[in-house]
Amino acid sequence: MHSKLKLILLPIAVVVLLGGILLYFAINGQPKTVASYEQAKQAMENRGFTPIDSTDVFKESWGNNSAILDKAISFEQGEQKMHFFVLTSDKAAQSIRASYWSYLRFDSGRFGSSGSNQEYKSSMSNYTVSWVKTKDYFTVCTRVGNTVVYAEADADANKQICAIIEELGYD
Repeated sequence: MHSKLKLILLPIAVVVLLGGILLYFAINGQPKTVASYEQAKQAMENRGFTPIDSTDVFKESWGNNSAILDKAISFEQGEQKMHFFVLTSDKAAQSIRASYWSYLRFDSGRFGSSGSNQEYKSSMSNYTVSWVKTKDYFTVCTRVGNTVVYAEADADANKQICAIIEELGYD
């Protein structure tokens, strides 16, 4: 009788596990809606920031990569800054996000040892979300479709940044 019970429970357990995995991907694997330049501007203003069109500034500073930038909007206030980029393609956005993230993680010198950092990264469907928080610093670099959000703040002011990202649906 005991072996018959195992033969019945094992397939049931496998079906439940596979169902759970499929449900997880059905919920979390859905594409995120790409926010527009205007939505990013409004989200920044809703949190009390004064965004500026920074397209020309970034086109000039990106040199050879300037052709992939359609629009940029930014704000800088105290220890908080955010940039929202609209790029010519998803591939261009992936490239810019990867470059920013690599710079932040390995070249900027802003982070302590990885053991003392809180880090998160998730990639699914049409988006990648990455953030790092240290004792004194918070940064996020998120791509959805052909857009990239890069933001940073001191560790105490990151709630405003997170609220904008949440309003855009980029969390």
